[in-house]
Amino acid sequence: MAITHSTVSLRGFHFEAAHLTFTLTAGITAADRGKAVSFGAAANTVKLAADGETIIGRLETVEDRKVEGQLIGTVALQFSNTLPIKAGEVVAAGDTVVGAGAGEVKKAAAADHSKNFVAQVIGSEAIVVKV
Repeated sequence: MAITHSTVSLRGFHFEAAHLTFTLTAGITAADRGKAVSFGAAANTVKLAADGETIIGRLETVEDRKVEGQLIGTVALQFSNTLPIKAGEVVAAGDTVVGAGAGEVKKAAAADHSKNFVAQVIGSEAIVVKV
Protein backbone atom coordinates (compact mmCIF):
# COMPACT_ATOMS: atom_id res chain seq x y z
CA MET A 1 0.00 0.00 0.00
CA ALA A 2 1.46 3.32 -1.06
CA ILE A 3 1.43 6.16 1.40
CA THR A 4 0.30 9.44 -0.14
CA HIS A 5 -0.49 12.86 1.22
CA SER A 6 -4.14 11.88 1.45
CA THR A 7 -3.56 8.69 3.42
CA VAL A 8 -3.74 8.71 7.21
CA SER A 9 -0.66 7.06 8.71
CA LEU A 10 0.70 6.86 12.23
CA ARG A 11 4.25 6.21 11.00
CA GLY A 12 7.04 8.33 12.42
CA PHE A 13 5.56 10.00 15.50
CA HIS A 14 8.12 10.66 18.23
CA PHE A 15 7.58 11.48 21.89
CA GLU A 16 10.91 13.08 22.81
CA ALA A 17 10.18 13.08 26.55
CA ALA A 18 10.03 9.27 26.38
CA HIS A 19 13.49 8.83 24.80
CA LEU A 20 15.99 7.54 27.36
CA THR A 21 19.60 6.39 27.22
CA PHE A 22 20.37 2.75 28.03
CA THR A 23 23.41 0.51 27.98
CA LEU A 24 23.16 -1.86 25.01
CA THR A 25 24.15 -5.52 25.08
CA ALA A 26 27.23 -6.50 23.11
CA GLY A 27 26.75 -7.08 19.41
CA ILE A 28 24.18 -4.35 18.78
CA THR A 29 25.23 -2.11 15.89
CA ALA A 30 23.92 0.94 14.05
CA ALA A 31 22.21 -1.48 11.64
CA ASP A 32 19.87 -2.41 14.52
CA ARG A 33 18.31 1.06 14.75
CA GLY A 34 14.55 0.85 14.38
CA LYS A 35 14.30 -2.62 15.95
CA ALA A 36 12.36 -3.73 19.01
CA VAL A 37 14.18 -3.99 22.33
CA SER A 38 13.44 -5.68 25.64
CA PHE A 39 15.01 -5.31 29.08
CA GLY A 40 18.43 -6.93 29.39
CA ALA A 41 19.92 -8.96 32.22
CA ALA A 42 21.78 -6.04 33.85
CA ALA A 43 20.49 -2.79 35.30
CA ASN A 44 19.72 -0.07 32.74
CA THR A 45 20.47 -2.44 29.85
CA VAL A 46 18.43 -3.35 26.79
CA LYS A 47 18.84 -6.07 24.18
CA LEU A 48 17.21 -6.85 20.87
CA ALA A 49 13.83 -8.38 21.64
CA ALA A 50 14.05 -12.19 21.67
CA ASP A 51 11.27 -14.64 20.83
CA GLY A 52 8.16 -13.98 22.92
CA GLU A 53 9.63 -11.13 24.96
CA THR A 54 7.70 -8.01 25.87
CA ILE A 55 8.79 -5.01 23.85
CA ILE A 56 9.79 -2.08 26.05
CA GLY A 57 10.82 0.23 23.22
CA ARG A 58 12.32 0.94 19.80
CA LEU A 59 16.07 1.46 19.37
CA GLU A 60 16.63 4.95 17.96
CA THR A 61 20.40 5.51 18.18
CA VAL A 62 23.54 3.49 18.80
CA GLU A 63 26.77 4.99 20.08
CA ASP A 64 29.88 2.86 20.51
CA ARG A 65 32.05 4.64 23.07
CA LYS A 66 35.07 2.43 22.55
CA VAL A 67 37.40 4.67 24.55
CA GLU A 68 35.11 4.36 27.57
CA GLY A 69 34.28 0.72 26.91
CA GLN A 70 30.57 1.47 26.63
CA LEU A 71 27.91 0.70 24.05
CA ILE A 72 24.93 2.98 24.62
CA GLY A 73 21.81 3.94 22.75
CA THR A 74 18.63 5.94 22.87
CA VAL A 75 15.43 3.94 23.25
CA ALA A 76 11.98 5.34 22.50
CA LEU A 77 9.78 3.99 25.30
CA GLN A 78 6.74 5.56 23.62
CA PHE A 79 6.45 5.70 19.84
CA SER A 80 4.31 5.27 16.78
CA ASN A 81 6.71 3.95 14.18
CA THR A 82 7.84 0.92 12.24
CA LEU A 83 9.18 -2.34 13.64
CA PRO A 84 10.39 -5.17 11.39
CA ILE A 85 8.15 -8.25 11.15
CA LYS A 86 9.94 -11.60 11.21
CA ALA A 87 9.78 -13.35 7.85
CA GLY A 88 6.91 -15.83 7.70
CA GLU A 89 4.95 -14.20 10.53
CA VAL A 90 1.49 -12.75 9.91
CA VAL A 91 0.70 -9.50 11.70
CA ALA A 92 -2.43 -7.42 11.14
CA ALA A 93 -3.86 -4.09 12.26
CA GLY A 94 -5.22 -4.40 15.79
CA ASP A 95 -2.74 -7.08 16.87
CA THR A 96 -0.34 -6.71 19.77
CA VAL A 97 3.24 -7.67 18.95
CA VAL A 98 6.04 -9.28 20.96
CA GLY A 99 9.63 -10.03 20.14
CA ALA A 100 10.35 -12.66 17.48
CA GLY A 101 14.13 -12.67 17.86
CA ALA A 102 16.85 -10.31 16.62
CA GLY A 103 14.67 -7.26 17.29
CA GLU A 104 11.93 -8.38 14.93
CA VAL A 105 8.29 -8.80 15.95
CA LYS A 106 5.43 -11.26 15.65
CA LYS A 107 1.79 -11.40 16.73
CA ALA A 108 1.29 -11.91 20.46
CA ALA A 109 -0.83 -14.85 21.60
CA ALA A 110 -3.44 -12.39 22.89
CA ALA A 111 -4.02 -8.72 22.12
CA ASP A 112 -3.19 -6.32 24.95
CA HIS A 113 -3.45 -2.77 23.69
CA SER A 114 -2.08 -1.45 26.98
CA LYS A 115 1.29 -2.84 25.79
CA ASN A 116 1.10 -1.87 22.11
CA PHE A 117 -0.99 -2.27 18.98
CA VAL A 118 -0.39 -2.48 15.27
CA ALA A 119 -1.99 0.45 13.44
CA GLN A 120 -0.96 -0.64 9.95
CA VAL A 121 1.24 -3.12 8.11
CA ILE A 122 3.39 -1.92 5.21
CA GLY A 123 5.21 -4.80 3.53
CA SER A 124 7.54 -6.37 6.08
CA GLU A 125 7.08 -3.62 8.67
CA ALA A 126 4.40 -3.03 11.25
CA ILE A 127 3.52 0.48 12.35
CA VAL A 128 3.32 -0.10 16.08
CA VAL A 129 1.85 2.34 18.57
CA LYS A 130 3.26 2.13 22.10
CA VAL A 131 2.14 4.90 24.42
